Amino acid sequence: MPDVNMPKLSDTMEEGTIVEWKKKTGDAVKSGDVLAEVESDKATFDLEAESDGVLSILVEQGVPAKIGAPIATIGEASVAPAPKKASPAPAKPKEPEAPPQVAEERQAAARSAAPPPHPPAAPASSPQDGEHIKASPLAKRLAAEMGVDIGSLKGSGPDGRIVKEDVLAAAGGKTPTGERRRPVAAPRAPGPDVEVIDPTRMQATIARRMSESKTTVPEFTVTVEARVDEAVKMRQQLKDSVPGAEKVTMTDFLVRASALALRKFPEVNTSWVDGRFQRKRAVNIGLAVAPSQGMGLLVPVVHDADLKDLVQISIESRQVIERARSGRPNEGDLSGATFSISNLGMYGVDEFVAIINPPEAAILAVGAIKDVPVVEEGRIVPGKVMRMTLSVDHRVFYGATAAQFMAEVKRLIENPVTLVVPPAR
Repeated sequence: MPDVNMPKLSDTMEEGTIVEWKKKTGDAVKSGDVLAEVESDKATFDLEAESDGVLSILVEQGVPAKIGAPIATIGEASVAPAPKKASPAPAKPKEPEAPPQVAEERQAAARSAAPPPHPPAAPASSPQDGEHIKASPLAKRLAAEMGVDIGSLKGSGPDGRIVKEDVLAAAGGKTPTGERRRPVAAPRAPGPDVEVIDPTRMQATIARRMSESKTTVPEFTVTVEARVDEAVKMRQQLKDSVPGAEKVTMTDFLVRASALALRKFPEVNTSWVDGRFQRKRAVNIGLAVAPSQGMGLLVPVVHDADLKDLVQISIESRQVIERARSGRPNEGDLSGATFSISNLGMYGVDEFVAIINPPEAAILAVGAIKDVPVVEEGRIVPGKVMRMTLSVDHRVFYGATAAQFMAEVKRLIENPVTLVVPPAR
């Protein structure tokens, strides 16, 4: 009987939680059927059956399970025992009817025990004509304007004095003559003033890791501004003339430029682990994206980006992002990044600083492309510019290296023909 084990989908995943079982114990399943929705520290994904048979659930939803632990089994079809029916509750014995004479005596006793009806309330007496009424001048004026019989009111002021509020309460929402009614605010929906929401496993992991990054990583930033007129033109030319390049984005240009710069400056492609430098040979670029539903952050990875051309990067980045957002990432889609890019330009953000995701030593934050006046050969001309900010772990490399790295990324973006040339093997 094959086990269904909790899979490992990222390098930081230690356990997963069943969000929802899509099948129940006793259901016949086929290979490829979605058995459950599982939440890890980085994403929510669908768990599929790898064989045919009958499902038996071992771990209920909402319960975390360690990586590799069995959470269900798929066995051969068998007839499941019918669930036991609850035995009916014993009928309540019927009370014997009382003899007619006893019933009449009981009814008479009940009538005699009932309280006598209350006498009708006497009408409220109003002051006689000429009797002095204790009321403020404002209350008297409002009563006259609003048609309220002030003599019938009971005052809430000192010594029973009738005040403005008593008249307004009696008026029942009427407006005094010549007075404009003030707009009334819509009532607030019922419920507590503060809503407490438990984070998902992904949100809790992000909060913990980002807090650790800000408190343990000595960080500094470097910002450059690049002219991207040629990159925008090149992108349009690729869309119009190169098969498969219809969906090339500026982020794809940045992935290619960063990969080439990382190859030139391997110090940036390094981690600080246990007091030592770990320089990575593979250049794997993580792409920070929002999940399709809910709050959180996904970082799908384009592996070996320095060995792929621009169109390959474009196709692969779309694929890993779509798989991650749909909840069906492949093994390695969310792990192994050595450098990350976060692009908020599509939201109109001019410039921002991203938080490093350890053990990576740097992350590139990219803003929007803006049309601005620029100076070119002594003349002011329209131009397209984009601001990029590199966040750096100062334990791994230093200001000069960061500046040289950003200068190389800027040079490549401003001369995009170098990004279209196939990579050297």
